[in-house]
Amino acid sequence: MALEVVGGAFLSASLQVLFDRMASKQVVDFVREKNVDDELLNKLKIKLSSINKVLDDAEKKQLADPAVRKWLNELKHTVYNTEDLVYEIHTEALRYEIEGKPHLLSFFSTRSYAKQINQRIAKILDALEYIVKDKDLIGLKEVGRVDNKSPPRVSIIVPPLEDESGIHGRDADKEAIVNLLPSDADTVNKISVIPIVGMGGLGKTTLAKLAYNDFRVNNLFDIKMWITVSDEFDVFMLTKAILEKVTSRTCSIEDQYDLQLKLKEVLEGQKFLLVLDDVWNENYDRWYALKSPLEFAACGSKIIVTTRSESIGSMMGNVPNHRLQVISDEDGWKLFAKHAFSNNNVEPSIYSDLEVIGKKIVEKCQGLPLAIISLGGLLRSKLNSKEWEKILKNDIWELIDEKKCDILPALWLSYYYLPPNLKRCFAYCSIFPKDLLFEKEIIILLWMAEDLLQPQKYKTLEEVGDEYFSDLVSRSFFQCCDDNFIMHDLVNDLASFVSGEFCLRLDDNDSKVVSSNARHLSCMGYGRSIKNLEAPFENKLWRTLLRNGLESSDFEPMQTMQCLRVLRCIPISPLPDSIGNLKLLRYLDLSWSRIEAIPDTVCTLYNLQTLKLTSCHNFRCLPNSIGNLKNLRYLNLSLTAVKQLPETICNLPDLRTLSLSYCRSLSRLPNSMARLTNLRHIDIEGTYLEEMPPQMSALKFLEKLSYFIVGKDSGSSIEELEKLSNLRGSLDIKRLENIVNVDDVSVANALMDKKYLTRLSLAWDNDVDDSHKAKKVLERLEPQINVEELAIANYGGTSFPDWVGRDLFCRLGKMELTNCRNCYLLPPLGQLPSLKELCVEGFDMVGRIGHEFYCGGSSSNSMTRPFKSLEFLKFSDMSSWEEWLLMEGEQEDGAFPKLERLELNNCPKLSAACLPDCLPSLNTLEISGCKMLLASLQDDQLPTLEVLELSCCPEVESLPEGRLPSTIHTIRILCCGKLVSLLEEGWPSNLKSLSILGCDKLFTINMQWNLGMLTSLTSVTIGGQNVALDSFLEEGQLPITLTSLTLRNIPNLRSLYSKAFRSLTSLKKLKICKCTNLQCLPEEGLPASLELLSIESCPLVAQRCQREIGEDWPKIAHIPCIRIVDRIIIDDMC
Repeated sequence: MALEVVGGAFLSASLQVLFDRMASKQVVDFVREKNVDDELLNKLKIKLSSINKVLDDAEKKQLADPAVRKWLNELKHTVYNTEDLVYEIHTEALRYEIEGKPHLLSFFSTRSYAKQINQRIAKILDALEYIVKDKDLIGLKEVGRVDNKSPPRVSIIVPPLEDESGIHGRDADKEAIVNLLPSDADTVNKISVIPIVGMGGLGKTTLAKLAYNDFRVNNLFDIKMWITVSDEFDVFMLTKAILEKVTSRTCSIEDQYDLQLKLKEVLEGQKFLLVLDDVWNENYDRWYALKSPLEFAACGSKIIVTTRSESIGSMMGNVPNHRLQVISDEDGWKLFAKHAFSNNNVEPSIYSDLEVIGKKIVEKCQGLPLAIISLGGLLRSKLNSKEWEKILKNDIWELIDEKKCDILPALWLSYYYLPPNLKRCFAYCSIFPKDLLFEKEIIILLWMAEDLLQPQKYKTLEEVGDEYFSDLVSRSFFQCCDDNFIMHDLVNDLASFVSGEFCLRLDDNDSKVVSSNARHLSCMGYGRSIKNLEAPFENKLWRTLLRNGLESSDFEPMQTMQCLRVLRCIPISPLPDSIGNLKLLRYLDLSWSRIEAIPDTVCTLYNLQTLKLTSCHNFRCLPNSIGNLKNLRYLNLSLTAVKQLPETICNLPDLRTLSLSYCRSLSRLPNSMARLTNLRHIDIEGTYLEEMPPQMSALKFLEKLSYFIVGKDSGSSIEELEKLSNLRGSLDIKRLENIVNVDDVSVANALMDKKYLTRLSLAWDNDVDDSHKAKKVLERLEPQINVEELAIANYGGTSFPDWVGRDLFCRLGKMELTNCRNCYLLPPLGQLPSLKELCVEGFDMVGRIGHEFYCGGSSSNSMTRPFKSLEFLKFSDMSSWEEWLLMEGEQEDGAFPKLERLELNNCPKLSAACLPDCLPSLNTLEISGCKMLLASLQDDQLPTLEVLELSCCPEVESLPEGRLPSTIHTIRILCCGKLVSLLEEGWPSNLKSLSILGCDKLFTINMQWNLGMLTSLTSVTIGGQNVALDSFLEEGQLPITLTSLTLRNIPNLRSLYSKAFRSLTSLKKLKICKCTNLQCLPEEGLPASLELLSIESCPLVAQRCQREIGEDWPKIAHIPCIRIVDRIIIDDMC
């Protein structure tokens, strides 16, 4: 994307879009027809053009001169009024074009309408006259703009800030925080609160994420939670957020006391790590209220707090504040160079002149990582010393310092040098609350609705928006956060400063003064009702209204908001007919509303570009008049109950995206879909369509199609895929059995030119009788070599065509072959250089896997090491498989040098002797239904094996069978119905955790458990037994080193043997769950070492353990933490 390095003023792009709109054929023709004075319009354009020349000077001086900032605001207000007027004219022309009849606005005649428009233009001209005079009074001058253009950019998404490869100067800080997390030594405070304190832009959140994600921390805590707090410290909402993080479920509790009781219950005995990021609250009572239920968690729990305030850190923390300092100039240069040179793959030292200038720029950033990253992003790809000098010597550094402005100079410079079109898009984002995660697609749709995207030849508006967005990401105005994006608080402050009084963001219980000039309003907050919205609703000039919890009654005052372009009201029910009065509306989001239909008046909103009905679960049908929305580009009906779409939807010439994902009731698409020739995306994932509509090949611009169902008729045959050359991402092709003429060239061409596909699934629906035909079909469906994932299901051929496994597929990382029941040979997959995951399931005819699997027809001398990248391998339902032969001349570290996880399920004839001799990286082995595989698992075969799972092996009567590798620390035994004994010999010497689930015969009268000598064993889980058990556990059956014991889902267990439990002198945690017939706790009590007792869904025991009055209370009163059913019985200090 070619963009100016030296940016123009914010309003320059607005004026350009305005001039383009005024010159459009629709506006020109309508003005002429309605006798609007076109001379006035020309004067208006001339006047605005004259002001445009001084905008660059004004934008620079506004920081130091309040009069200039006020002048700019007055000009913005006038430009907005002009845009509204021109947009109204354009809308009226559009309505006239669609309805084919004149419209008498408010009973005015056409002449009166023209007079009204002329008066409004004259009023705007009067305002502009004063603005032009004022520009001379405040000393604004024309400034020549340097027109240096950068080469086309590669859209680069910078990694999240917690990516350690991009962080410099924080190693010691990270170690300091991480070292505080394992310690349980604090005898005064059960929970340690660790404050990270520092000014904005220092990287407090980044440091917290580094500690949070450190590999040493992962196993220290039962629960990890991250909560972004920001300005509003709402105890109820924060408690609810924490509870939802812990339970991974939505919480409907509305009473704060009940909510805290519930949180107390679920945290009891659990050791957690909680990060409270970006705290501003100075009220101790609020902090105490939030903290109180957290105190019932296990000792050693930790809370990390990030804040800019020393006093907040001291108030919340019980360890000294970790004061984050600025980074050194040396580390700052490394960080700057990473961002400034990353597009060129060159060493900064090669450009010695730039290094000298760059280090001086870093010095001016005063050690703030955010400022350094921002300027590095600004100069990315600019290897011109003049451009770097402009940044270094720009007088903005001094201007901001002199005026003690809250905006960082480096951030303002990054903004100042943005092109004008990006400035408008960035400023608009000030409408979003701090720390809000947002989707790229939604932001682009909002920009489009606000006319912030300048059309480019040969590009759609969506493509232009994507370039704008990627450029803002590359300059660090937006940061990646998983699949979404976020703005740093200081960047959000910059956006708010730039947008000024024209964007208003109300948080919960906010009472900001509403400027009469404000155009964009968001009331999103935490989702509670916003108080005192009467004042904002008195403003008739709103263009944007983003609000949660809108009521139907709120629409009455909204009817007068005739300039509204964007409306998000989540949720609303019902939607009133008066929505049709908002004639300029371009974006309407009704997601999560309880509506069954939309009124016909919505379909008179002829400007509408975006209509979102996502997750309106009761929504059933669109009106037939939907076809009137000629400008509609984006329609989202995902997760609705819609059963069919009206044929009139095919009258939408500009429709680009049709999202129908998980519309479970939808069975077919309209027959005339071929008329939607501009369609780019059809999302039908999770739907159950019976067939494809005819002539899909007409959608030549289509980029996303979740799946294609091959039909027998010519209109939906495989031939329809041939012309869809722009398909990208993922594509499933179903019902390949319906291909009639295999020799048709269209079959071969269906995938050959699909160079943008990254995932492909080829599936037959039924058993295939003609294996020869199936192979010819698959042979002709060879994809492009850049595919990354490939799945083949229900293939009926006896062998695979040559292209399957060809090493030219250098990007293929994941492959699934499922239910290919006629195949007697696996394809040669060993030479795929990037293959990381492989699943082979349902190959009934394969009896032997040998040389062909590793290299096919290649000689062992010419091939590379087979499966050199494979990390996960699964074989399942291989009923005839007996031999797994090794490759001839196998290298020292085997054919699977990087394999970490191996699953073998239902391969009953496969023996242990067939396993590869060496799997040097294997960490986890799962064996299910493979009775012959357990005889021999050797150390030398599996030198790194740590986790072993055995399941559904009905013939196994005793374990282990032979000596297991000593490296194993975790064993899970599931559903082995004939297992009667656990042997004394053969267990791994490092075994720490053992789980036994669903093995009834182990619990006979003479329980043959011989685990007492396993002194390394610390954790045992037992459950899923249905046999009658009068008592459980005999003395000596478990080692005295055991620290954790869980008994789960043993409904017929009646009692626990006293002496056996008393002998477990190291036991710290005992959890008993769903043992509904357990009568009582052991007669002689529980070990004195016990720190946590958890009893859930055991009603008989729960009755006996009531505090003070229960018969078993004396047996447990010494235990610090006790959880019983849905109540907490606990000491205050726990």
